[in-house]
Amino acid sequence: MKLLLFADAKEEEWDGINLILPNGAELLWSAVFFFGLWALMKFVLLPPIIEGRNEREARVRSGQDSVSDSESELAQIKAAHEQRIAAAKAEGAAVVDAARAEADAERAAKVGELEGTIAQLRSNTQAEIDSARTTALAGAKGAVSQLAVGAAGKVLGHDVDLATNQGLIDTYLNGAN
Repeated sequence: MKLLLFADAKEEEWDGINLILPNGAELLWSAVFFFGLWALMKFVLLPPIIEGRNEREARVRSGQDSVSDSESELAQIKAAHEQRIAAAKAEGAAVVDAARAEADAERAAKVGELEGTIAQLRSNTQAEIDSARTTALAGAKGAVSQLAVGAAGKVLGHDVDLATNQGLIDTYLNGAN
C-alpha cells in the first residue's frame, strides 16, 4: 500500500514537462545533426565503401573473364590434342593397313611360288609315273606275250608262234592302257 501511495505522490509532483514532443530548439539541433550526419555519410564515409565495393566487383569480373578465357583456351588445347590423337590414330591405321597389305602381297607371292613348285613337282611326278608305267608295260609285254602264247597253246592244243601273234598281243596291250 505504501507503494501505491508513493506512485500517487509522484503523479502529483509532475510539473507538466512534455517528454514526448520536442520543442523548437531540440528540433533545430536534431535537424542540424541529422543533416550533418547525412552529409558526413554521403560525402566522407560512403564513397570509400562504394569505391571498395566497385573495385571488388571489378576484380571478380576480371577473375571471371580470366576463367572464361582459360576455359576457352583449354577447350582449344583439348581440341588440338584430340585432333593430334585422331591424326596419330589415322597414321597408325595407315601403317597397319600398309603392313597388312605388304604381308598379304608377300604371302600371295610365297603361295604362288609354292603352287608353281607344287605344279612342277606334280608334273615331274606324273612324268616319272608315266615313264615307270611305260617301262613296266614294256618289261611286262615280253612276259605277258610269253604267257599269252603259252596259254593259247594249251587251250588250242598245239604250239602257237610268238612272232606271228606279237602284233595281236601288242594291239590288245596298247588298247588296255
